[in-house]
Amino acid sequence: MANSSSPPRPDPDEEARSDAIAAVTAGLFDGHNLLGLEEYLELFEEIAERNRFAVLYALRDEEKMSAKELGETLGRSENGLHYHLDRLVDAGLVENRKQSRPDTEGLYSYYELTGLGADLIDAATGFIQQEKHALEDY
Repeated sequence: MANSSSPPRPDPDEEARSDAIAAVTAGLFDGHNLLGLEEYLELFEEIAERNRFAVLYALRDEEKMSAKELGETLGRSENGLHYHLDRLVDAGLVENRKQSRPDTEGLYSYYELTGLGADLIDAATGFIQQEKHALEDY
C-alpha cells in the first residue's frame, strides 16, 4: 500500500509537454531574459483583465494617481479597485508610493507605473493601434 504522505509522482505526459514547449520557445529564452515563460504569461494574465488594463492605461496618461482618483476616472469604488491595484503591485507593474503634500497633514498615497508596467501597457496599446491602422488601410 502506498504511503499517503509521499509526494505525487510526476506525470510523464506533462513533462513531455513541458519539454516540447521549452523546445518551441527556446529561441525566446536564451539565458539573457530577466523572466521566464511562466512569469511573462502571468504578466499577460494581469493585463488581460479589463479593470487592471484600465488602471495601467489611466496611469500611462496621468503618471501618478491616488486610489480615489483612479476610482473616479474608472467609475469604480476605491474598495473595488484595491484588489486590482494589489495584484498589479504584486506583479511588479505598479508601485504604491507615499509622500507628504505641502497643503495637507499626513501622507498622500498614490500609484504609478513601474518601468515594466509602462513597457507592457505601451506594447499592448501599440498593438491595438497597429491593428486599428491595419483595419483602416484594409
